[in-house]
Amino acid sequence: MLCRSPAFRPAADAMLATGWRRAANASTLRRVARAGGRLLSTAADESIDHGPLASKHFRAIPSAHPPNAKPQVLSKAAYDLAERDMSDRMGRQQNHIWSPEELQHRLQGYNDVHVPETFSDHVMHKIMYWGLYHPFNFITGYSSKDPTPQSIEWRLIILESFAGVPGFVAAGFRHFRSLRLLKKDYGWIGTLLEEAENERMHLLVCLKMFQAGTVTRTLCIAAQVCMTPFLMAVYVVKPKAMHRFVGYLEQTACQTYHNIISHIETPGTRLHTAWAELPAPEMAKGYWHLDDDAKWVDALKCMYADESNHRDVNHTFASMESDDPNPYVNKHKEDAAKAWKLMEAQRVIREHNAAQHG
Repeated sequence: MLCRSPAFRPAADAMLATGWRRAANASTLRRVARAGGRLLSTAADESIDHGPLASKHFRAIPSAHPPNAKPQVLSKAAYDLAERDMSDRMGRQQNHIWSPEELQHRLQGYNDVHVPETFSDHVMHKIMYWGLYHPFNFITGYSSKDPTPQSIEWRLIILESFAGVPGFVAAGFRHFRSLRLLKKDYGWIGTLLEEAENERMHLLVCLKMFQAGTVTRTLCIAAQVCMTPFLMAVYVVKPKAMHRFVGYLEQTACQTYHNIISHIETPGTRLHTAWAELPAPEMAKGYWHLDDDAKWVDALKCMYADESNHRDVNHTFASMESDDPNPYVNKHKEDAAKAWKLMEAQRVIREHNAAQHG
């Protein structure tokens, strides 16, 4: 049994972890455990309390983890305090970090649209524009000419709460299809999940700026209840049609975001008066790696660029066969590498500034 002296427990745990990874049989594990016990027996400081050390062998414990190897519990308060760091998606569903040049290029293509070609294209186009877009404008009181901040606030919340649904639906269907047919997915699932996560982050960023009232929350629920079964049904019958629908949805989102950004940057408009000097929330700064003095309009430009990317991706998927390799796989690797380089550069700058002030 391991010695209970806790002073050298981290070192012993590391030895045991190495033993678990490399051991080919139980005798090797016992040798590593005995070595750890001898190291622990030399501990002189018994005052440090690291919690009780399990006396049972890990194989005798019905837990998925070794004894006392649980991750540190993070409270909601600690998570909220570190919101900027937690919003950084490095190592998870990494989003694209937009450069100023890329943003400018994307903003110039706000009016890029797909012209319906097939019968299903025409059906999805009419459902999107005449079944959803124009009624949505009427319900939210949105006008492209000098819109009010209030009409934009709940429009963005409702739009982003729904925009995160299609990617997750498509990823789920493709996941189960891969399992069912015992076939590869050819890289689509990762792109679709990143899209869903990206839209969800848009929503959370908007909620840092605006309050969602009862009517807004009700409309968000209604949109999910009505549209999720519709999207699932379309994906079962014709996956290409759902991707085309999402492409048309993102076209309207691009036009909306571009219109908002243009009004914020135009003096004399209601959006300029209300939002021109608003700072970006910490969540947005962490997610898109924005500068400390970034404005709300800078976050909106990144959201616009994301939507333009989703537009292009879904129109591309709508033109492909289900077993065609995803052309965006390498792009995700490049996004992760770019985010890592930015993170390292920011770390070096922080250390340099700390050394200068120290």
